[in-house]
Amino acid sequence: MNGKKARYHFENGYMCAESVLLAICEAEQIDSPCVPAIATAFCSGISRTKGLCGALTGGIMGISLIHGRTKPGKSHDVCYDLTRSLTDHFQNKYKTDNCFELTNCDFSTPEGSKKFKTDGLKEKICLNVVEEITDYTLELLRQQKEN
Repeated sequence: MNGKKARYHFENGYMCAESVLLAICEAEQIDSPCVPAIATAFCSGISRTKGLCGALTGGIMGISLIHGRTKPGKSHDVCYDLTRSLTDHFQNKYKTDNCFELTNCDFSTPEGSKKFKTDGLKEKICLNVVEEITDYTLELLRQQKEN
């Protein structure tokens, strides 16, 4: 259900990392004026640099928002463990964690952005990834709460 909320955000103008982080925050009842703005630069393969998938970075930001350190000396183990679980899942499922490799689009060029639209890659790839990764991240967070 929360993955569908991320999909909805993505379909309605937010980008990948923004959509995932928004849906996680909504599910966890986190209200922050920083969300979704803090996720914007992580969209389109980290600002069109052919980097990490924005859906994955949105999930990582959600984990960090909930389990990240708030002061020196606090443990980062849970945050790191959950992030490792998420990234391992992503790489196993999609065979890469790289936006360019997932979409075969270089978003830094007009041709790449055009290809993304004309080939319907948002609908064929990205919406599904955003939905699945949101649900998986929230499942990891739920399991952590139960332990």
